[in-house]
Amino acid sequence: MIAALRAVWRGVTVFERFGWVFIVANLFAALLSLPLLSAPLALAGLAHMAHAAHNAPTAHPDDFWRGVRRYFWHGLLLGGLNAAFWAVLYVNFAVYARQTGALFGLLRGVWFIAALTWLLMLLYVFPLLEEMERPHLGVALYNAALMVVKNPLFSATIWLCALLIVIGSALTVVPLVLFTLSLLASIGSAAVRDRLARFRQLA
Repeated sequence: MIAALRAVWRGVTVFERFGWVFIVANLFAALLSLPLLSAPLALAGLAHMAHAAHNAPTAHPDDFWRGVRRYFWHGLLLGGLNAAFWAVLYVNFAVYARQTGALFGLLRGVWFIAALTWLLMLLYVFPLLEEMERPHLGVALYNAALMVVKNPLFSATIWLCALLIVIGSALTVVPLVLFTLSLLASIGSAAVRDRLARFRQLA
């Protein structure tokens, strides 16, 4: 839990250091996300820019568009997978919404956990792609799932912090446009860097 809070703080610190860059990129990402199917492209651009901010002495809004171009096909494919995932989940809940019994209660619990896991995977997947010599979406998704499963307390803390940021932003609306997505991208990058550093120490 402490490690996760340190990662969140590191993400916030880097965001603060390059504040105007993250804000401009967030505006780009908000516009690019208006068709929900292209939202992963926005996440890709933000992750690339956040990776530059965490690793280089400088960062620029152009890094956002470099990320969009670099992961264009990854983003489109992830957009399709994301739409399919939520469609299947919605159908499952809708079909079995009125069913009672322990089995259906267990299934709803499994689907709920799957939804939380998927949301965390979306936060991790593009930062993981940034760390790969040969980016591969399938491998990145697999590693993102492993990161969630093998670090449950760490991931739960990251998710709760992200949820608080989203709720706080939604209440006032303006932060959603100005910085929420880019702040989450910075936190996601910091979280992935933290877990990879720990893995390399243990290897």
